[in-house]
Amino acid sequence: MKLEVHNLSFTYPGTTKKALRGINLVIEPGEQLAIVGLNGGGKTTLVKVLMGLYDAKGSLSVNDLPIESYDPVSIHKRTSCLFQDFGQYELTLRENVGIGDLRYLEEDAKLELALERGGASEVVTKTGLDGPLDPWYAPDRKQKAQALSGGQWQRVALARAFLKSDDADLVVFDEPSSSLDPKAEAELFQKIHSLSMRGGRKITTIYISHRFSTVRRADKIAVVENGTIIELGTHDELMRLGGRYQELFKLSKDGFEDSYPGRNNQEAPFTSSESP
Repeated sequence: MKLEVHNLSFTYPGTTKKALRGINLVIEPGEQLAIVGLNGGGKTTLVKVLMGLYDAKGSLSVNDLPIESYDPVSIHKRTSCLFQDFGQYELTLRENVGIGDLRYLEEDAKLELALERGGASEVVTKTGLDGPLDPWYAPDRKQKAQALSGGQWQRVALARAFLKSDDADLVVFDEPSSSLDPKAEAELFQKIHSLSMRGGRKITTIYISHRFSTVRRADKIAVVENGTIIELGTHDELMRLGGRYQELFKLSKDGFEDSYPGRNNQEAPFTSSESP
């Protein structure tokens, strides 16, 4: 999927300050775009506009046609996404993953492959596909539902996104590794980077991350600050530029991204939480 925006801006209803302004960007089919920046800069808002979830001012085209010429449902069917506030449902493991694409709800092999890609094979071993899950982590409840850790829930949500990714033209991940340990995180991003090469199809991938060890591998990196893209290029280009990206990268090289308090399930220096 090719995405192109020109002079794009967006303001949340009931507010006057622009959450996005002057955005110009082209993402070619099969490219991987990483988005980085400080909290509240507009990263998640930008992704949601690119997905057609928010109506913005300016020009947004999909495969060289204005997004208005598409049925929104058709765009959403071709998009797989995982946001930070992913759903945790009091359903079976099968249903928690299968809602990503209901066509595969009864296809065990497809569900198990998605769970493997999401790093959630241990959850299958623990619960079975038809084991009920407890999203409230309440061991004293009078039910047989399995309580999962934050990291396990994130893996289940990743499986949900991977289930749909085979048929998607655009795959979006918003801080997909926030609750994962370093080994699981490395394995996850290897799978994300292999998406665009799957079966010869050109799957466009966008991900928001504060992990520069993985960000640097993207085809393009956008540095978003105060609602606009202040730098855009490859890792090497942005390092030579010597601007904000280089500053953030050097902070990560100094161990900043691994040393802040509460690595798991806490607000990170470069995570995204722009919505009012």
